[in-house]
Amino acid sequence: MRENPVNKRVVVIGAGIVGVCCAAFLQREGYAVTLIDRLPPGQGCSYGSAAGVVVCAIEPPIHYRTLTKIPAWLIDPLGGLTIRWRYLPNVLPWLLAAGHAAMPDRVKAITEARAALCFHALSDHRNLLADAGASDMLRVVDGIKLFDTEAQWRADEPGRRIQAGHGFSPRQLTPGEVNELEPDVARDFHCGRFHGGWYHVTNPYKIVRAIAENVARQGGKILEDDVQNLVCEGRRVRSIRLAGRGEMPVDNLVIAAGAYSNQLSSQLGTKVMLEAERGYHLTIPRPGIVVGRTVTWAPHMGAMVPLDEGLRIAGTDEFAGLEAPPNWRRADVLWKMGRRVFPALRDLDDTVLRWMGRRPGTPDSLPIIDQAPGMANAWFAFGHSHLGLTWGPTTGRLVAELVAGKSPSMDMKPYRAQRPGV
Repeated sequence: MRENPVNKRVVVIGAGIVGVCCAAFLQREGYAVTLIDRLPPGQGCSYGSAAGVVVCAIEPPIHYRTLTKIPAWLIDPLGGLTIRWRYLPNVLPWLLAAGHAAMPDRVKAITEARAALCFHALSDHRNLLADAGASDMLRVVDGIKLFDTEAQWRADEPGRRIQAGHGFSPRQLTPGEVNELEPDVARDFHCGRFHGGWYHVTNPYKIVRAIAENVARQGGKILEDDVQNLVCEGRRVRSIRLAGRGEMPVDNLVIAAGAYSNQLSSQLGTKVMLEAERGYHLTIPRPGIVVGRTVTWAPHMGAMVPLDEGLRIAGTDEFAGLEAPPNWRRADVLWKMGRRVFPALRDLDDTVLRWMGRRPGTPDSLPIIDQAPGMANAWFAFGHSHLGLTWGPTTGRLVAELVAGKSPSMDMKPYRAQRPGV
């Protein structure tokens, strides 16, 4: 069997959802792919996501209406957003940049860029999952958002208006309609609404693993090793040094290492404001309730989603850096949200899985999908924050187009590495 020519070989660093999707689409372009991660595919941040394919997530999470809520969130160490105060000097530039990105003119542009990625997300998911024999893991059933009061419903109106302007239909639901759809939801909510496009998968880890296994079946190599540094000559990455295998030659390189990507991109002369937005989850086997879709609750960050292994309650943002130990109380507090929404949810015990992962977030909430500035054979695919699962397949397709030298199927300017504020 003839070996692929030099320009048709590529190493992808990172075996989370973004990395495996890059690998899968690069194979379609005829590339021989080597996928490298210190963990097996799907066992990093992708493992514990809220399992959402959230095609309606077009408005950025930090915008001018949320800025007034942030001080109250920060005061509560177990609230939806918290900063470990020792880490504040490190994260302050990121926070200031996020505040600038929350201004109305920037929010409009960011919303359009998020909508462009979301527009392709469902079809790209279906495409990859069909190839991987995993189509049955995608549930195209819209989620529900719950509201305690009329004031909460009114406060949600600007977001609904933005969604409606992009073709989504976030229809209001009466309490009776909510309980007809989800009988185990508490009966004292003021109202609910369909999100207009919040779907989910039955297990995000199994999704990543299925795509990675298909990459391997198509001849791709998957290596478990730790990338220590990149070796460059002029405008090219010549090789990478691995902890276990030593130096490995590189023809083309894609960095999709999640929250750790900045440690590698900076070696190529590109340092971006990338923060680990640490999220927690509880996965409750045999939760004692039946849930048919993702459910969210207006006052709190997070989602409750039915998986094949139980009910997952996931959410919150914690800024504490990459290496700080987890605060497991931030996981346990999610149960209170679950019990408010589902009164019959069972108590926590030693069968409940607690988890913490590091989402890679940029200040403007947009990923970096770009050729590495100044480099001829390196590309970036990271910074997806809460939407790695949603945008992973589309990112993989776009990266494959860039590496293959094709004209991208979207305007790539909003996702460039050297854009203002990143």
